[in-house]
Amino acid sequence: MPDPSPKPAPPPKAATAGAAKVALGYALLSALWILLSDRLVQALAPDPAWMTTLSILKGWAFVAVTATLLFVMVKRLVAGVASREAQLRTLLHAIPDMVWLKDPEGVYLACNPAFERFFGAPELEILGRTDYDFLPRGEADFFRQKDREATAAGGPRVNEEWITLADGGARILLETLKTPMLDQSGRFVGVLGIARDITEQDSHSRERAKLQAQLYEAQKLESLGRFAGGVAHDYNNMLSVILSNADLALFQLAEGRPERKYLEEIVKAARHSADLTSRMLGFARRQPMVPKAVDLNQTVADLLPVLGRLAGGSIELVWSPGGGLWTAWVDPTQLEQVLTNLVVNARDAIPGSGRITLETANWTLRDRDCGAWIDAEPGQYVGIQVSDTGSGMAPEVAAQIFEPFFTTKPSGRGTGLGLAMVHGIVRQHRGTLQLDTAPGRGTTFRILLPRAGAGVPAEAPH
Repeated sequence: MPDPSPKPAPPPKAATAGAAKVALGYALLSALWILLSDRLVQALAPDPAWMTTLSILKGWAFVAVTATLLFVMVKRLVAGVASREAQLRTLLHAIPDMVWLKDPEGVYLACNPAFERFFGAPELEILGRTDYDFLPRGEADFFRQKDREATAAGGPRVNEEWITLADGGARILLETLKTPMLDQSGRFVGVLGIARDITEQDSHSRERAKLQAQLYEAQKLESLGRFAGGVAHDYNNMLSVILSNADLALFQLAEGRPERKYLEEIVKAARHSADLTSRMLGFARRQPMVPKAVDLNQTVADLLPVLGRLAGGSIELVWSPGGGLWTAWVDPTQLEQVLTNLVVNARDAIPGSGRITLETANWTLRDRDCGAWIDAEPGQYVGIQVSDTGSGMAPEVAAQIFEPFFTTKPSGRGTGLGLAMVHGIVRQHRGTLQLDTAPGRGTTFRILLPRAGAGVPAEAPH
């Protein structure tokens, strides 16, 4: 640590040498003037009275000449210093970053207009004061500690810090560079600080990290989908053989034979397994789809009796159709699968009585909106929202709900393929979805399907 009360340093060698040259020149000029002027006075005035008068005039002339020279020299020196100071101040004020200089005791020596916003005071009120005059003690201690760290390091130190501007109250993130300042003799004279507002860059970094996480999740689901699709395809072929042979055996077996109940159980299990493979193929986007222009309001209205029975008597099903709804480009059969799965999922999330709300609306996604959706692209969509008053999900659970075979339901009550199939169907239609949930405040699924006639292909590539 530097001496808290450093002794004055000797002037730089260049300054000493320059001053010595000026003094030596002045001494030589004065000596020459005295010698020559005395000889001239003796030659011009042999009378003592006249010689005295000339000597006095000679002295005044010397004073006038030296004063004129001194005036010219000082004027040039002051003008040069003032010009350099003006240039430095102009440069300091033009820098958009916060810039300040403190002495070894933490007293402000200079700052620019950008820094004035931090304290909400003009430079004249800041100079000669410390952080403790403007900030709470804890925050002032923090800044003083950073000053000491930069001084101890003997070089630049960088750190990030959140501050609140007194001018406007905005909270911003700063990247701060602090450097110990030395004069030409190497004496420590203070700490120079430069701080840049990186709030927007930090926001972009968080958004980029979020998009990277979404990309990773999409790639993981894509890999799982390919694997599940391959398994389901082969499994479906084997199920076809089992069902065909079981049906033939039932056809040839006479009524009343005790063996029929075993064959019927085989057929029942095989058909249930075929339903599971259909869901897996839906997640893998390998189900054939026949999209067409669909009135989403009419489709939901037609499904309300079925959805109401799925919800159960203790749960209120609320339908809120959007006005002026565009037509959606979707396969009606697969749309029904999406809605029934979402309603069943909402029902199971509600302990006892509650409410499930279905809503439709038009959506237009711009580039800046897509980050909040899964695999979204800008464009016009028709949306349906399914909300429940259930228990909601923790973030670690919500992050896995679209994965095949992941379920929070008790064993035997869920296959873990319902939401995976919803995800697969929506992506197969070149749509997007969004999940909004938290423990204690329910869950909302938002499904966006392409608007009919908006240039979306009839079938997305697998």
